[in-house]
Amino acid sequence: MHYLIVEQQSPAPENLSELTKELAHKHQLDPYQCRQRLVGQGLSLLAKGPRETLEKISPLLTSAKVIHSVVKPSKPEYAPQRIRNLQITPEQISFDCREKTVIFPKGAHILAIFADLSGTLADKSIQQLLSGNSYFGRNATPRMDRNKVSKTILQGRPVLDLYRLSNRLEITDAVRIFPGKFDPKGLGPKATLSSKQNLLQILNLAEEYATQLHLFHDFGLVNLPGCTLHRDDPDNPETQRHNLISLARYGWLMSDLLQAQKQQPDPQGQSQADLPSVVAMAMAAQNPGLAGEPGQDPIHSLAEELMKDVQPATNEDSAEERQNNKPVGLPAPPQAKPLPAWSKPRFWIGTAGSLTIIAGFMLFNLADNRWLNKAAYHAFASGTIPLMVAAAMFWSAFYFLRLKRQIENTPTSRIRSVAMGMVEVKGRAVRKFALLSPMSHTPCVFYRLTKFRRERNNQWKVSSVSSSANVPFDLEDDTGRIEINPSGCRVSAGTRQEGSSGQVGLIHLSDNVDDKWVEEIIVDGTLLYVLGFAAAKAPSGPSLQAKKTAALRELKRNPQQLKKFDKNGDGVIDADEWDEARAGVETDIMRENLKDRSERKKQQDHIVIGKKKGRPLIIAETHSEDHLTARYLYYSIPLFGAAALATGGAIYLLINYLQT
Repeated sequence: MHYLIVEQQSPAPENLSELTKELAHKHQLDPYQCRQRLVGQGLSLLAKGPRETLEKISPLLTSAKVIHSVVKPSKPEYAPQRIRNLQITPEQISFDCREKTVIFPKGAHILAIFADLSGTLADKSIQQLLSGNSYFGRNATPRMDRNKVSKTILQGRPVLDLYRLSNRLEITDAVRIFPGKFDPKGLGPKATLSSKQNLLQILNLAEEYATQLHLFHDFGLVNLPGCTLHRDDPDNPETQRHNLISLARYGWLMSDLLQAQKQQPDPQGQSQADLPSVVAMAMAAQNPGLAGEPGQDPIHSLAEELMKDVQPATNEDSAEERQNNKPVGLPAPPQAKPLPAWSKPRFWIGTAGSLTIIAGFMLFNLADNRWLNKAAYHAFASGTIPLMVAAAMFWSAFYFLRLKRQIENTPTSRIRSVAMGMVEVKGRAVRKFALLSPMSHTPCVFYRLTKFRRERNNQWKVSSVSSSANVPFDLEDDTGRIEINPSGCRVSAGTRQEGSSGQVGLIHLSDNVDDKWVEEIIVDGTLLYVLGFAAAKAPSGPSLQAKKTAALRELKRNPQQLKKFDKNGDGVIDADEWDEARAGVETDIMRENLKDRSERKKQQDHIVIGKKKGRPLIIAETHSEDHLTARYLYYSIPLFGAAALATGGAIYLLINYLQT
C-alpha cells in the first residue's frame, strides 16, 4: 500500500474543475474529495493504493503543476524513548533514557516534531481562520503570527520528538521530551526556570548540532492516515496513549515523505529538503470537511525554523517585510445613501392612507350616512368590489407566471460570455466588502434583518426592516467573475436565524421577550442563481471636463510649464498662447482617456447585473431552476383559482343586481 500525498494550492487553480473531472473519469476518484484535498495550503492524502496505480495519476498532477509524492509508509518499529537527562559535548548530545543512551552526533540529520497534545493549537487555528475569513476574505486569510503559534503550543501540552536520520533519511533512533520530565542541568548555562522554555532550548541545540533539521509542527491539524489527535477526554490515560502512538506514526510518515522527496526531483524547482518543511496548517482533523472548501482556506504554518521565535532580536522579520506580507483586508461596506422621505414607498402609502381616513371621516360627518351606506351596498351588490379583488388576484397570478416563463426561456450563460440585456447566471457568491450580518455576525454577501415587537393582543408586528441591498458582491464560476447589484431584488436566502432582543451571535445581553429579530442571510461562498439585467457600469471618477479643468488649474500654478507656451518671450501669456496651451492640455487628457479605455479591464470592473425598470431581478439560493419555477407555479395556481371564484361571484351579483 502506497500513499499519494499532494501539496495543496491556494487559491484554487483555474484548471481545478478539469483536473477533478480527469481524476474522476480516468482514475475513478471522487471529484468532491479531490477538490477538498487539492485546495488549501498544506500536505494532503489524495489517494492510496498500489504504487503502479498511483504512478499513473502522477503525469496528470504534474501537468497541472501540483507538487506530489508517492510514499510507501513504513511500519513504526518503535516509539521514541522518553529522556531523563542529557549531556552536551562539542561532539554530540547524549540523551539518557530508561533503557539506553541515545546519541545525536554533531553533523547528523535530525527530524523534529514539535506538537501540542491538548488541541489548543487546533482551536486557535480555527478561530484565526474564521475571523480572518470574516474580515479579509477567503483568498486573503492572514497568516498566523510565529510568536503566537509558538506560545500556543507551549500553552497546551507540548512534546518534542527528535529522530536521528541516516544519510538515506531513514530513522535510526528517536527520543521524546516532555517539559518538566527531565533534569535540565545538562543544558548548563542554557537552562532556564521554565520547563517549557527548556524544551525550546533542546530544539535549539538540535538545530545547532544538525547538518540539516527538518521541523514539523502540524500534528493534530492535518488529516493524515493514523495521525489523528483524539480530544474526547484529554485527561484519560487511554486517550493520551492513543495520541502518543499517533504522534509516533506521524514522525515515521514524515521520514517516509523526506525519503520520497529525496528520490524524485521537485517540479517547482524547490530544494528537496525545503518542501516538507514548509507544511501549512490545515483545519482540525475533527472537521476535515472545512479543510478543503474554497471559501474556507487553511491557515499557513510557521516557516522553516520555529526556534527563530526564541531569538527575536536577530531573526525577526523587518518592519518593512512584515508590512509587505500583511494581507490587505476587504474594504468596509458602503453606507446606504439616505433617501428623502417623499421617495420612500412607506411615505406615499402612509399619505394615501391618511388622506383616505380623513376623507372617510369628513364624509361620515358631513354627508348623509344613509347615502354612504347606499353607495357601499350598490358597490358590493353590483359586483364591483369582488371584480376589483379578482382583477388584483389575476394580475398577481400572471406576474408570477411571467416570472416562471422568463426563467424557463432565459438560457443560462457562462459569466465570461454574458451579453448585455436579460441574463441568467449561476455561480458562487464572493464578497467585495467585509460585510457581516448585524445580529449573528456571519460573513455574508446579503442580509435582511426584520425586527418584531409584541403588541398588546400578543401578536407580533414588524417594527423595522433593514438589508444590505446597497452592498454589491461578485458572482464567480469557472470562467470568471461579474458584479451583482442586489438593490431592488427578490431574494430567496437559504439561511434563516432568529433571536431575541439583546442577542448578538450566541451571546444574550438581555431577557426582553417582547422583541425578536429574524435574519435572512446569503453566506459568503454560497451557490446562487441570478436572473437580472446585465449592463455596462457607469464610469467612475471625475468626468472628462473635470479632468480638463483640474489640468488647466494646475498649469496656471506652474510658471515653468507656462513658459513653454510663451512664443514671443514677453513673459505674458496672451489669448492666442492660452488657446494653444488649452488645446495641448485637452489633447493630453483625451490621449490618457483613450489609453485607459483601451486597457482590458476585468469583467467585474465594467459589467454589473442589476435591476432595470420593468425587468425582474431574482437572487435565489437554489441548486436547480425547477425548484424556483415550481415555487412560482404554486403561487400562481391558487391565485388563478381565487380570482376565478371572485369573478364568478361578481358576475352572479351583477346578474341579480340587474334583475332587481
